[in-house]
Amino acid sequence: MYKPTKRVLAACLTAGVVFSLFSTTPEVKAGQEYDSSNVGISGKVGEYIQNTESEDPVADLTNGIVTKADVESAFAEATTADSLVDASNTDASSTDASETDASPTDAKIYTQFQDRAVCTADGKVNIRTASSTDADVVGVLDRGGICLVDEIGEEWTKIESGTCVGYIANMYLAYGDDAGVWCENNGIARTAVVNTATLKVREGKDEESECVTLLPEGEEYSVYSVSGDWTEVSVDDDVRGFVKSEYVSVTFETTRAVSVEEQAEADRKAKEEADAAWLAYLAEQEAKAQAAATQTANTQTTNTTTTTNTTTTTTQTTDAAAQTQTTDTAAQPAAEPAAETQPATEAPTEAPTEAPTQASIAAPAGQTGVDLANYACQFVGYPYVWGGSSLTGGADCSGFTMSVYAQFGYSLPHNAAAQSGYGVEVSLSDLQAGDLLFYSNGGGIGHVAIYIGGGSVVHASNSRDGIKISSYNYRTPVKAVRIIGQ
Repeated sequence: MYKPTKRVLAACLTAGVVFSLFSTTPEVKAGQEYDSSNVGISGKVGEYIQNTESEDPVADLTNGIVTKADVESAFAEATTADSLVDASNTDASSTDASETDASPTDAKIYTQFQDRAVCTADGKVNIRTASSTDADVVGVLDRGGICLVDEIGEEWTKIESGTCVGYIANMYLAYGDDAGVWCENNGIARTAVVNTATLKVREGKDEESECVTLLPEGEEYSVYSVSGDWTEVSVDDDVRGFVKSEYVSVTFETTRAVSVEEQAEADRKAKEEADAAWLAYLAEQEAKAQAAATQTANTQTTNTTTTTNTTTTTTQTTDAAAQTQTTDTAAQPAAEPAAETQPATEAPTEAPTEAPTQASIAAPAGQTGVDLANYACQFVGYPYVWGGSSLTGGADCSGFTMSVYAQFGYSLPHNAAAQSGYGVEVSLSDLQAGDLLFYSNGGGIGHVAIYIGGGSVVHASNSRDGIKISSYNYRTPVKAVRIIGQ
């Protein structure tokens, strides 16, 4: 009943009621725009009557129940509400615009790839000086390699990676979050860096699960999987467990571009190393041949001496018998020794198929723990092989320590727990280069490393990392022993 009445009264009161109540006549100027600062009281009263919840707003006004301040306040509230609606619409428009203008290099999920791209080619892709296949090549980016995106064109992208600045065809790149998705789906390795003081590694994805070891802040570990709140990491060959995802920073292991000059230098060094390994192999074969020749010569000399002695004895016996029987029997001459036959020493015409042996690694220089540590560090980068004991062909943790110590005349068993019973136990606060450090896997000693000084150890870690150098407390050490002195 009242809503139609309010609309009519709003117009009437503008001319009469309001004038008599408030004695206010707004000044109107030609072309003036009205807002909350200059609209007249009549307009405000009209807004009040139109929007008020009162059953009889006219009576309220005429009877003095509603004052001019009430009308002003009600109008201000209505104006504020309208402003908020306008602002909301403006924000929505700007959001739509920002989404429309979003860059393909944005990375809100895989932040590692913000303003970056990864190479999705099956192999290496060329980086050229210009956006053309006719342009010179300045370097290459391998599959899974990362680059900073400078500019994306219709067919080519200008990038920076390593020391290279140039162009890669768009078809070989994935950008921003898409780069992270591609890495996730294509098995690009990931690492986790601990970002808390001490992090527990548990057997299962449960805070009630048994803790198998502790990890220190700043150390990096290989990632097997990420599932919600838990990240599965590999610590060593004997420990693989789960940590809370919020306490590690996980990134993909991407590579940088290699320039033409860098590749040429790498090829030169690789050739030098191959030549050195080949010469070491030849020297090893020559030494073996000479040793075999010496052994053969010694054997033949021994046989000749034995034959001569036997012949002499036989002759003497025959002469004695002849004298006894007065029979003149001629003594048989001693047999002529066979000519010595030297084994073949010619080197094979082709390079050996197996990897160079540790003969190409510098031999131990002395007999101290420092010498042992320095010798052990030369094998960093060689592979981890479970059950192996070859310093260059592959070894597990105890096989590595066993073989290193063997070069210094110490015999150790091929078992980490057994090795912990050798030597003299020392405090973790009194470590010296050459000491053995042991680590628990939750059920006993399961890993061993060689302390090299400076808070670091060298050890055969796992099949992915091979022989590497780590902080001595990259996991919690439980025992240290000293076998060789300083």
